[in-house]
Order: sequence, then C-alpha cells, then structure tokens
Amino acid sequence: MDDDDREKNRYKMLDQLDRESLQLYTDIKTNLTRSILLREIRPGCVLWTSRLNKYMKIYGLKFSKEDHIAFIKLMYELITIPDLEPTRVNKFATTLTHLLKKKELISPSELVLPWRPLYNLYDRIMASGQTSLGMYRYFSSLQNNLDYLVHAARIYFPASATQEMLDEWRPLLCPFDTSAIVNTVELLEWFLPIALPPTQAHIGYELWFTEFMNLWEVCHNAPPWESEMMWLMARLATYNIGYIDWEPFIPLMFTRFLRSLDLPVTYRQKQSPKHHKLDTTPIALWIVSSMGNNSSTFKYLEKFIQTLESYYHPANTGRWTIKLRELFRKLPYYFVQRVHKERYKKLTWETPVPDTHKITESDIDMFIEIMKPVIVHAIYSRQGSSEISQALQHMATLRPNIVIPLILDKIYSTLDSVTEPHKLTASMQCLIAVARPMVQGAGNNYPDGPTHVIPLLMSLLPGIDPNDVRKCFVTFQFISTFVSMIPIVDSSSAADYWKDLSEQEHAVCEATAGLEDFVLQFFDKVFMLIESSILETTRLEQVDMDKRSKLEAMAESALSSICTVIATQTSPTIFKSSLRKLHTFVTQHILETKVSGQMLAIMCRSFARVNADETLKLLLPYLCNRLNEQLGDGDEIQKEETLDNELLYNLLILSEMVDCNGTALLPYIDSLTSILDRTLHLTYYQGSLMASRMLVHILNSLTVVQPLEYCSIAPPFAPNIKDRLSVRDWGKPGNIHNLGLQWYQPGAKEIACVQSMLNRYLPKELECLNSYIAGKCTLTREELRRSLHIVLAVLGAQSVLPMWNEPAIQLVPSKIQPWAFEMIIGTSQSVTMPDGSSVRKALVDVMHRLQHKILQCAEDDTKSLFALISIWDSLLLNKFRGRDFESHWKNFHVIKKLLEDRLHGNKCHLRQLLVDRVMLQQEFRMETRSCTFTETHKAIILDLYTLSTSHYSEVRIKAQSKLFSAVATFPYSYTVLTPSLKRSLKKDSNTYHEEFKGALYVLLGPKSTPIVTRHDWAFVNDIWPRLVQSKPSEKPSVISLMSSIVETVHKHFPTISVKVSIPERCLEAANQLCKQPPVLQEPLATAEEIQAGIAMLEEISERNRVLYETIMDSLLDTILKDNLHWRYHTMALSFIRDLVHPNIKYNERIVRYVLQTLVHESLELRKLAIRVTMFILKQHKQKHKKITIDPIQFSPEPSTGRTTIVPGHRPDNLWMQYNSETRPQSSEEWDRPRYLHKQYNGYYTWPREVQVYAPSNEQPPVDRTFDQLTVQEQEVQSFFSNQHNVDVLISHLSMEEKKGKDKFNGIRFIMFKNLFRNHGDIYLPLFRPHLERLVVSKEEHNQRCASEIIAAFIRGSKHWCYEKTERMWAVLGPITRTALANMTVETIADWGVCFATASEGRDPNRHHWLYELLMENPLRDEASFIECGRLYALQGALNQQAWRVSELFHRLFEYLQPFLMHPFQNVRERISSVLTNMFEMDMVFPGGEGTNTPRVAVFMQEIVPKLNVLHVAGFKDVNHVNERAIEQATNGINAVTLTDNEKEVAIRLFKTVCKWVIGSISRTNYGALTEYYQLFPLACLLQSYEADEELSLVCSSMLAVLAQSLTLPHHVPAALAAIEVVAQSPSWSARAACAEYIQVFVFHNMANILNNDQWTLQVKNQVLQLLEDEQPEVRVLASQVLGGLLHCQFIAESKELLDLFKRKAQTKLKREHTASPQQNGKNARRATAIKVRHAGVLGMCAFINAHPYDVPDFLPDVFLQLGAHLNDPQPIPATIRKTLGDFKRTHHDNWAVHQLRFTEDELSVLSDLTVPPSYYA
Repeated sequence: MDDDDREKNRYKMLDQLDRESLQLYTDIKTNLTRSILLREIRPGCVLWTSRLNKYMKIYGLKFSKEDHIAFIKLMYELITIPDLEPTRVNKFATTLTHLLKKKELISPSELVLPWRPLYNLYDRIMASGQTSLGMYRYFSSLQNNLDYLVHAARIYFPASATQEMLDEWRPLLCPFDTSAIVNTVELLEWFLPIALPPTQAHIGYELWFTEFMNLWEVCHNAPPWESEMMWLMARLATYNIGYIDWEPFIPLMFTRFLRSLDLPVTYRQKQSPKHHKLDTTPIALWIVSSMGNNSSTFKYLEKFIQTLESYYHPANTGRWTIKLRELFRKLPYYFVQRVHKERYKKLTWETPVPDTHKITESDIDMFIEIMKPVIVHAIYSRQGSSEISQALQHMATLRPNIVIPLILDKIYSTLDSVTEPHKLTASMQCLIAVARPMVQGAGNNYPDGPTHVIPLLMSLLPGIDPNDVRKCFVTFQFISTFVSMIPIVDSSSAADYWKDLSEQEHAVCEATAGLEDFVLQFFDKVFMLIESSILETTRLEQVDMDKRSKLEAMAESALSSICTVIATQTSPTIFKSSLRKLHTFVTQHILETKVSGQMLAIMCRSFARVNADETLKLLLPYLCNRLNEQLGDGDEIQKEETLDNELLYNLLILSEMVDCNGTALLPYIDSLTSILDRTLHLTYYQGSLMASRMLVHILNSLTVVQPLEYCSIAPPFAPNIKDRLSVRDWGKPGNIHNLGLQWYQPGAKEIACVQSMLNRYLPKELECLNSYIAGKCTLTREELRRSLHIVLAVLGAQSVLPMWNEPAIQLVPSKIQPWAFEMIIGTSQSVTMPDGSSVRKALVDVMHRLQHKILQCAEDDTKSLFALISIWDSLLLNKFRGRDFESHWKNFHVIKKLLEDRLHGNKCHLRQLLVDRVMLQQEFRMETRSCTFTETHKAIILDLYTLSTSHYSEVRIKAQSKLFSAVATFPYSYTVLTPSLKRSLKKDSNTYHEEFKGALYVLLGPKSTPIVTRHDWAFVNDIWPRLVQSKPSEKPSVISLMSSIVETVHKHFPTISVKVSIPERCLEAANQLCKQPPVLQEPLATAEEIQAGIAMLEEISERNRVLYETIMDSLLDTILKDNLHWRYHTMALSFIRDLVHPNIKYNERIVRYVLQTLVHESLELRKLAIRVTMFILKQHKQKHKKITIDPIQFSPEPSTGRTTIVPGHRPDNLWMQYNSETRPQSSEEWDRPRYLHKQYNGYYTWPREVQVYAPSNEQPPVDRTFDQLTVQEQEVQSFFSNQHNVDVLISHLSMEEKKGKDKFNGIRFIMFKNLFRNHGDIYLPLFRPHLERLVVSKEEHNQRCASEIIAAFIRGSKHWCYEKTERMWAVLGPITRTALANMTVETIADWGVCFATASEGRDPNRHHWLYELLMENPLRDEASFIECGRLYALQGALNQQAWRVSELFHRLFEYLQPFLMHPFQNVRERISSVLTNMFEMDMVFPGGEGTNTPRVAVFMQEIVPKLNVLHVAGFKDVNHVNERAIEQATNGINAVTLTDNEKEVAIRLFKTVCKWVIGSISRTNYGALTEYYQLFPLACLLQSYEADEELSLVCSSMLAVLAQSLTLPHHVPAALAAIEVVAQSPSWSARAACAEYIQVFVFHNMANILNNDQWTLQVKNQVLQLLEDEQPEVRVLASQVLGGLLHCQFIAESKELLDLFKRKAQTKLKREHTASPQQNGKNARRATAIKVRHAGVLGMCAFINAHPYDVPDFLPDVFLQLGAHLNDPQPIPATIRKTLGDFKRTHHDNWAVHQLRFTEDELSVLSDLTVPPSYYA
C-alpha cells in the first residue's frame, strides 16, 4: 500500500471509528435504559453497565456533559437500591467511580448528590450487626471500591451536608469507646465535604476544623483513629491551600510525623509500646500543602530531614527503612504535583491557590536543598531502588542543575571501580531516572546535561559483560533509555550551517561524530554476549535442556528491546553500517539454535521490524539460497530424523526475520513459500516447528495493523544536517495532535497473498486430518503434531478470519436482544476457505471430531492435545495473538512513569511512548471486542471442559486455563457447563478419579471469581447438593480439593438477593438519560412491557425464594437420608452456614437439625452448628420500641444545654453517671426512660434526637406462650427446654479443645446471649446447676464455659423486666462470688473478658448488681493471684463504662490507697493497671472543666511527700558535690537495710506509681504530664539501684517510656526543669541517666522544643554543663548527646561553639604533685583543668560524630587540633582514639572520596590518631 492509499485509509478509518463509537454508545444507552425500564437487573442492567465500562475504557468519556451527568445520577440511583446485593453494588460502584473520576469536568453547581443514601449503603454493608456476625457477606474489594466512590462523590454533596453529618456523627466521638470513635472518624474522613469554595468555608470545614484539631491534641498519644484523622487533615489541606492557617499546628504535626517512623532512638534499648501509625502519603500531602507564604513548614521540614538523613545510609536498615523510602519518594512527587497545579494545569471550577501562597522559585530551591543531603546517602541503597529513582526523577524535573551533577559525580567516581559493582549499577539506575531532564539540556535549565550523554554511553559499553548479568541488564536499560531520546545522527558539521549554536550545543554536535563508533562497538559487545551464551554454558545445570530459563527469557526480551531502540533511532547511514555488521556476523557464524542462535534471530527480527526493506534485501536472499542448497531438490531431507545445524540455524534466522512490515514481504513471498513447502513437513520436529513459526509470522505480518516506526522524531530523518539539527530534538516531546504516525494496513495485495497461502496449506492439512479421523490413513504422533501446528500457524491471520455467522443463543432469560461488542481492528477484507465458507467454522468442525478421535485412540498424546487446546483458544476468543497484552500494558506504564514529565504535564510524553500507546489502544480493542454466543461457542466450551477433565494433569491444567478465559469473556457461559459438571460429580470419584478432580478444579477457578461461587441460585441448586452427594474418596488430592471448595465458598460466596426490586426513581433517572442527545426516538418500553417487568420481578423473587428453600432442603435431605461421610456432612453444614440470608429465615427443619447437631459427637460439626444457631437466634430477634427524650430535662441546669460543644463531664450529662443512691430498685425506676446503653452517648455532645428504649410494658413480650412463638422458635424452645440436651451441650462446651490455647469464645457467648435475649429467663433453672458445678471446679475449661454463659445471661437480659433481672441476679450473684473465689491462674483472663463483655454496651445503672458485687472488698486476704483476678475482673467491667462510673472509681480509689504498697509484685502491678484506667478520663477539652473521676494532680500531691523518704535516706546534703559526698550519699542508700519498714514501704509505693506511669503512657489517650516529672529525679537516682533489681528495671522502663512519649508544649517546661534538677544531683549515675534521657526526649519531641528558642537554649546549656561534669562517664555520655543534637541540627554547628571547645581543649595543665596536704589544692586544680580540657576534646569529638557519612570543610582542622592531645592524661587520648575509630568505620565505604577533603599533613595526623602507638615508640 503506497503513501496516498495510506492517507486515504487514515481519513476513512477516522470516519469509521467515529461512526462505530456513536453506534456503540447509542446501543449501550438504549439497552441500559430499556433494561431498567423493564426492571431487568440481571442480565440486562448488569451486562450493559459492564459494556458502558468497556466503552469508557476504549473511548473515554466520549459523550455529552448532559449524558455524563445523567449517567452519574442513574448509577447513583442504582447503587442505592435498597437491599442491593454486594456484587451489584460493586459493579455500579466501579462504574460510578469511573464516571466521577475526572472531577474537573463537572462542577458542584452542575451536579448535586445527596450524601445520606451513600451513608445508608455504607451502614448496611459495613456497619450492620449482620455483617459483623457474618450473616451479610461480601468480598474484600467492595470496601475499597466504596471508599473510592465516596471520596469521589463527596465533592458533589450539598453545602448543607457538613452540618448534617456533624449532627449525625459528632455525638459518637467518645475517646473511651474505641470502636465508635474509630468508625466515626473513618466516616468523617470518607464523607465530609472538604472541597467547598472559600465563600462556603463557614458552612464547611470551619464548623469542625479547630474542634477536631483540639480533639487530636487532647488525645495526642497515638489514638487508634489517628491515621484516619491524618488523612482527613491532609486532604483538607490539599483542597484548601492558602485558606487555612496551619502555623499553630506545624510543630505538633512534625512531632507526630517523626514519631510515626518508628526510628530506633530509645532509652537503653527499651522500646515504647505506643506507636503512631501514620501513613507516609498523608504526611507528604500535608507537608507539601502547608507550604507557601513564608510558612515555617520549610524550617521544620529541614530539621525533620536532617534528623532522618543518616537513616537513609545503606548501612542503616531496619523496620523504619520502608517508610523512609516511601516518604522520600512521595515528598517530591506531591511537591511537583502542586507546582504543576499552580503553574501549568488548566484552570477549572476548583478553588485556585492564592497568589500569596503559591510555590515560588526560592521555595523550590529551598525544597531541593533540604532534600539534597538524602540523595547522597540514598543513591547506593541496596533496597528500594525504584522509590529512590522516582524521587530523583521528580527532583530533577524541578532543579536538574542541582540534582543531576550529584548523580554524575557518583557515576564518574565508580566507572573504574572493579570491587564495587553495586555502586556503579545503583548510580546508573539513578541516572536513568533523571535521563529526560538531563537530555533536554537548556530546555530544562541544565545546558550541560547533553554534553555528558555520549561520553557516558561510550564509557559504559564495558558494562555489557556476560559474567555480570545484573550489570549487563542495567547497562542495557541505561543505553536503551538514553538512546530512545536522542536521534543517532552525525551532526559534527552542524557548525558549518547553524551559526546560533550555544557552547554546549557545539560540544554535543562534535561529540556526535562518535555515535557511529558507539553503535558499532555496541553491536560488537552484543555479538560477544551472544557467542558466550551457548546452550552448553547457559543450561549446564538444567534437567530439561529444551526448556528456556527465566534468565534466558529476560535476556531475549532485553536484547530485543535495546536492539529495536538503537536501530529505530539511527540515521539511514548508520543503520546500514550496523546492518552490514549484522550481515557479516550472521553469514560468518553458525550458532546452536536453543540460546545463542535464538538471541541472534531476535536481533535480526529487531532490524527487520525497524527497516524491513533494507534488512530483507540484504539478508533474506542469502538465507533462502543457503536453505535451498541445504534442502536440495529431492524429498530425502524431509525424512531425516536429525538435521544439519547450519540448516536449522538459517531456518531459525529466517523464521524470526519475517516478523516485519507485511508490504516488504510481498516481493519475497515466492521464495518463502518455496522454503515452507519443503520444511513444514520435516520429520525433524524442531525444523517443522521453525517452519510453522515462519508461517505464523508471515501471516501475522501481512494481516495485523501496526505502526511502521517508533522513532523519537517524526520521520523521515533529514538527509542533510542543514535541514534539521537533530541535537535540538533530544528529549523533545511528541505532538499528540500531530504524531506524523505511519501505519501498516493490509491492502488488496496482502489479503490476496494471505488467501493464496491459506489455500496452499490449510485444505491439505484438513484433508489429511479428515482422513485420519475417518480411519482412511494413519498418522504418527509427530505427523499429527506437525499438522496441528500448521493449522495453528494459519490462525496467525485471525484478524482477517471473521467469526462464523450463526444465530445467538440466550444463556439466561432476557428481554434484551443479544448483542456483539464488535469493533474495527483493521481491514474490512477477509479470507475464506477455497469454497467460500468460514475458515473458523471449518476448523471447529474438524477439530471437534479430531479431539474425539485422539481421546478415543491416543489420549496419552498430550503434546497434540496441547496444540489442540491452543487452536480452541484462538478459535473461541479471537484475541490478539502477538505479545502478551497484559505484560505490554505493564511495561508501557513502567517506561511512561520513568520518562514522564509531571511538572509540565499536558501529555508531554516522548513520541515513541505516544506511538506505543496508540498501538496499545489497538491491541486493547482487539482484546475487548466480543461476539454473540452461539452453538459453536457452546460446543468449543464443552470440548474444553472435556479436556479439562482429561486423564493427564498437564492437559487438564492447560485446558482449564483456556476454559476460565472463555467463561470470563462470555457472560453467563458457566451455565453451559452445568450439565457436564453434574454428570462428572455424579460419577464414582474412585473409578473416574481424573474426571472428578478435573470437575472440582473447574469449579475452583478462576481464582478471583470461582465458578462454584457464582451468584446464581439455579446454579447453586444444581451444583452444591451434588458436591455433597458425590461418592467419597480417600485419595489425598480429592480430599484437599473438597476442602478447598468449602474454604472457597466460605471466602468468596457473597450474599445474593432473593427479593429483587428496582424503585421508580431508577426509572425516572433512566427516562432522564433518554432525553439527552442523541435522543432515542422510539419508545424503549411500552406501558405493557413496564407492567410486565414489575410482574417479572415478583416472579423472579418468588423463584429465587423457592430455589433457596430447595437448596436448603436438598442439603438437609442429603444429611438426613444418606449415610454421609463425616467430611461431606461437614461440607453440607458449611454450605448451610454460608447460605445464611439476612432476609430469609432458616426453616424449621434446618433449625431442628442444627440444634440436634449442637450435641453431636463431632467437634467440627458442633462448632459449625454453634455459628448457625447464632444466626438462627439473630434472625428471630424481636424489634424493640424506642421513644425520643430530651436529655436536658435530667440536667440540674437545663439552661446549659446545647449551646456549645464541650466534651467530657458536664452538668447536662451527669444524670448518666452510675449512682448507687438512684440505681433502679423497683419496676417503676427500671422503666424510667433514662437509660442509654452506648458508652458514647452524651460524652462529646448530644445528638439532635436522643432515643431510649420504651418501658417494658410497651416492648414485645419475652414470656410468650409456646403457641405465640414462630415454628423455628418453637424448635429452639423445645431443644433448650430439654434437660438432657442442656446437659449434653454443657458437657461438650466444657471440654478442652487445645490445651493451653483455649480462650473465652465469642461465638458461643453470642449464641447464648441471643438465646436468653429471645426467650427470657425460662432456661435459667436448667443452666443453674451446671453453673454452680462449673464455677466450683478448678479445671480451666469448666470455668471458661461458665464465664461464657454468665456473660451471656448478663448481656442477654437487656430487655428483661425488673423482676426477671432481679431473679437472675439472685441466682448469678452467689455463683459469681464462688467463681471469683475459685479463679485459677489460667482462667483469670477468661473471667476478665467475661465481665468486660457483660458490661459492654449497657447502662451501668442497669447492671448495678454486677458492679456492687465486683466492688466487694476485692483485696481480701486470699492468694495474691485471686486478688489480682478480682481486680482484673473489676477493671474489665469498669473499663467498658469509663467516664460513666465516676462514683465507682472514687470508691475504688479510696479503697486502693492503703494497698499501693502491697508486698506482692503481681498485686502492685494489677493495682497500677487499675490506676491507669482510673485516671484515663483525666482529660480537659478547651472550654471544659476537670473530670469527675479521680485526678492525676490530686493523686500526685498525696503520693510525692510519701516518697521523700527515699531522698532523705540517701542524701543528707544535696548541695555537697565532691567525690566524698557522692560516696557517702550512695553508701547511705545502700546502708538502709530491707528491714527498715519506712524505706521498704516507700520503695514499693514508688514501684507501683512507676508502673502506673508506664501503663498510663502506654495505654491512655494522653502522654507525658507535668505531674509525671515529679517522679523523674527519683527515677534517675534509683535506676542504678543494685540492691533491688525490680526497682532498677521499673525506673529504667519508666524513663524509657517517658522519654519516648509525646510531650505537649505546656508540659515541656516541667520536663526541662526536672532535667535541670537531676543535672545537679550528687549521684553521677543519676546525671548519666539524665544525659541519656535528654537525647531520647529531645529526639521524640524535637519540633515542639524547636518551636521555643528558650527551650532550645536550655537544652543546649544543660548538655554543655554535663559535658564538664566531674565524672568522666557523664562527660562521655554528654558528648554523645551533643553529637546527636549537632547531627540533627537541633544545635546549630556554629563556629563560636567549635572555637569554645578548642579553647577549652587548650586549658593548661599543671604538673601532678605527690600527695601531701600542701599539694592537694594544686592537684584539685589540675583535676579541674583535665576536666575542662577533656570537655573541650569531647566537644570537638561531638562535631566529628555529628558527621558519620560526610566530611564538612571544618572537620580536617578539628583532627589537627585533636592530634595535639594524644599525649594528654587519660581519658583524653582514649576518647580521641575511640572517636577516630568510629570515624574510620563510618567513612570506610567512601574513603576514596572523603580523603580528598584532607591535605597530606592532615592525613598524616589522621593516621597517627587512628594507628595505635608502637610499644617501642
């Protein structure tokens, strides 16, 4: 086809595509609307929604805005259909998200979506009780899809939505009700509108922003909802840049960020259990969004990065590494995204960033400078190279002149390195990441960039090293990346024609003279690589010599890619030179054909694809001639069983080389046909296979539409340098609107050639196969395989082989006619059989009979069956048979990501990427087109099923893979398999083992949507009972498959609707869609059809109900009538469990059977029955009436109602407190409407409408007669009223399952709770004797069973009347007391869970019996573990009420005070844990008052004076600080013996209080308080107390937790004051502990402390003071702290500070005098001078330690200064040598670079410092 024809065809194709898209869209719109009007959800609405998705993937949003909005509204109505099943929700959610994805197209003024329907959907699916119990089932991806949908839709919520949401969810924000606040904050993050315009901010985020930030500050100690809050604030910041003042919050936010990275900065290796779990994405988003307008974000970001800098070094890896890499990638990514939005993105309705807050050039410079130090360390990281590369790419996009030189320095320094190949490959990968801005040069503000390209390409050619595979692949990637952006043209003479060349352009032009040498040297290297890759070397260790290894496949792919790129980019002259070199190598070598020959063939293919005319002209005649000579004139060679290697080599090269432009092949068709005639039927299999491959390549090349070139500039290359200066095209983006793309499209000649070849080869093969099938001739297996491969090769022309023309069949009933998603994929011409019939149909007929013949006569001919399966795949799916589409799609996006320009955007992609994307679109069209389902399709699927149940596993595996593809392609085609599956499952699994296994495997696939879990009641009815009824097999494979089916059903089978409905609003939305152009003219549904649709829905619902009941009855009948094997019995009950439905109750037969199974001997069946019983009881839960009350009426101050929001204890919620005086003790008080069961009620604020349960006499009766019960409830009552059943059940439940691993069972608890809730107290007499017996027993399994039942009685009595409840407690009271007295060590936890579970979600006043019972003197004189158990039980109950039991906490606090000094450690630890819960509520919100619960401040006022004895006993005079006084003080502590009661009591008290502090910081919502620091001096003093190991450990743990806790700014002064006190302590160990503490404390609160200059100075002075401590150990620790603070730049590295240390180091030392009274003063002065001198040396060492991986300019001079002190008195020399040893260790890796910073004299001094002195020196 010539150029004119191509141009005409291009315009013709455009017109055809336009008409095609319009037709497809009209059909989709018509049929989707019609299916809704006819109320046909399945298949109509679902199927046409899928086709709408497919349309959008192919054409994008190619419809009007009106239609777009109408589609959104329609999908919104569909997804919010009540009781819509999860699979449909998922489908509509995905479609709606796609429609809402491009938010810039539709403004909120054009579209408004109500938020409540979406919330109701979320609540129904995610938050309902049925979901939590497992009665409503959905797959895991649904939650993510709903998440995406809500985040996309909330932009269109009405402006009033914010206040409505706050009214709805704000009352749930109780910090002590963890599940409620976590779910609520997640809801707020999902739903709150955050993109309102600034004019509406007062009804948007201003309603909640300050309030939520205050909540987060009050609950600052890593609350479980913190991650969602961070996401909310990050997204708020992103949408409102410049409109929110983040300045007050920045220090605290950065403190959280640092703490969330989990860095290993701890006090004495003790890790705090409290971790901030913040994702790096919202952190990066918030940081970038808060920048601008001189924000302090840059200041804190700089300190933040400086703190993290050393953790990016490759030597520092740990749990923090992944998060740090992610943060390093995301910060530049979002920064670039913001700059793009502010400067280059097209303006839309979205709120623009104010000019005052836009990122300026200085901001960009500052950001890059902040991030730059990390680059130096991260480049050589051995992990996460992709994250590092992406970060460098984005940073180089912003400032290439800063980033790229850093990487170039690294790569140049490692080019000659032999011992460190990793550094070379790592720096190469980093340079690849910045290739585009580097190549673009002056166009991207880095004019020197291109000057490095050609020298680097030449220098890296040695990297093509067959001995280093990794380096070879990285080199290939490097060359491929850079060459793809530079036309390889010799422009060295450009200066003669172009007078405006810059200096850099001139240098580059001159360097291009070496490009041809580069190309030729590259191919020399590749030829060496090929020669070294011979079969015997590469597959030496392989068992199967014919199978390619993964490494070979990667090498071939890499070689193909790079050769294609280089050939594409070369000018015609250089291409011809390269081609001649290739020709020489091909003609002068004969390679083996497995590895090296294959690599050379791929190389030839690359040349042919780039320039087919020149390549074929030079190589093809030679290859054909050589083959003709070797094949000879006769047929003898066809019969030879082995062939000459040269013949195979030439045939291999030729077979790959014909995979090129079809037009270029036409002149050589006769020669190729001649070769094919003599090679297709070669006896030697490999030879015939190569010939078949040649045939498929020829036919594919002639028929497939594809681009003719992928060059970085539009062809052709300028013949003369004066016409086009190619160096100015380096890195130039393609013009997406004018790509200048040339296509190959088959014309009449090509189609005629294909028809000729098909006529030549296919009829002959089909005739041979028909003869074989009829028995007229015999074929060997090899001959049969050859014929099948020829048939498969003919299908290479499938793009011109149309599908057979047959009427479509309906797989499921539908009012919508079948429809094919057909698209234009190339030429409209086609080829046929010689008689004009369909090629595909002819092949189907022959293959069907052939399969029958093979299975009948030669079923073990697996290789022929493999070929047959491939033929079936091609015939059935009609997919693109070139390279794998999925891998092509992934590879494209990898390259696109690597080379994209996110800064400028606007699709400024390189031309070759745009061309590849066009080709991908063409391939995608071929992948997604589909035809109607016909009888022939059905026959092929059944044939594939037959092969899927073959005797041979390899055949089954391949056939099942193709079968699953077919099922995925044709909707509802699984129904075709139902009869076959039923037949297979009916057969004996032992006799027909393989077929049975095959059927099971078919049911289990495909993995993501297994056939056995299809959402089709008819299919489930056909298959599931037959699985249960199948004959058991003891073969392990079948047993495993059956188990997999049970697990698969349980995991993947979601709830399926039984009753189907489509509300009228959906029809209204569909009618609205019809009215938009293109207007659908004819009525899509008549009134009669619409009425028929309503009737049809009712009919479907009834049919579904009948099918559901039938399935249940079938499963039950199988269980009851047949003597089922125990595994199949379990399977049937598992199916019954998984068929639970929220809208249909189990029938009475199921209920009766399940209840009887509760007392079955099988443990597994009993466990299943317990869960099903739980479902049954939940289904019969009665609805209880609620009434609305005004909560303010109970307040003593009604006027202080709802005016302001102040969380915590308030006058208006005091009536909710537990009150022993007003607890209900009569029916009247019991029925007062004042009991709110949920803990969150009233704490944060009141909802607009408060509802409580109505009095008992208005509720459904619990005491119903037997006749008043439903038939299912009658079964329940009959079973549990039977004493024998209860006896057996309790005996089973009180048995031990797994020794030492059994725990309180929540499922059994819920079952009993539901039982007692539904049926009242009628079973109490039956259970009472068992409970009395169980609690007396010391066996843990007996007590565990009792704890579950007691908890169930207490929780199940929620709606009982007062009399029943009182009677219950009359029974349970004594039993509970007995249980508490008989607890064992193993059951304490179970009883704690029992009472916590019993108290959960219940008003404490309604449970006053329980609380008063648990409060009965828990620490009476019993065994210590019993006392602990009582306290633990009480703690569990109180913890569920938290803020509502202030009275009980006060009573308990008073009770526990005398026991704080308890002699037993376990009791003290339990008391401290109780104290933690007691003080947990001591939080004050802004505007609020103190809590009514015990307060920390009051407690500490009482406790601290009692601890003074520990000071008094130790120090008589704390101001005396000489050595003798310290010794006396220490001896004084040790002199107090353990018999000294005052000290012993004080120490025990201190241990309890320390444990409380540890627990409080670890478990509560707040961190370090001012009051905690009153204990700090004593903890530092006693942390080294050797006489009591427990005390020492407790003190160290408290210091560790306190140091790592988040300290709010108003608590920092107390911390610093406490540190200052300890720094003056006479105990040097206390001062040492203080020094260690400072480092950890400052690190974890750095941003908060940096916010106040006075605090920073205070820390600095404290460290400098400790640096001159009397004790050397303290000085050394202070030096380490100083080094850390200098490293983090917490203390600036000022010249003044360094000079101070130098002066101190020069302090003069007096000569030491002999001991005498006269000389003591002089020696003391000498000691002081040594101390000062040592402090100066330590200070200089701190500066060295602050730079573990670099050498700043001032550092060499420090070494000179230290060299003068090597002969000083100890410990000065030891300090210097240790510091220098650490320096050499940390700088060793890059010493070659670091040593350049020193002069020779300085290096000499450094050597003296690091080498120990000689003994003889």
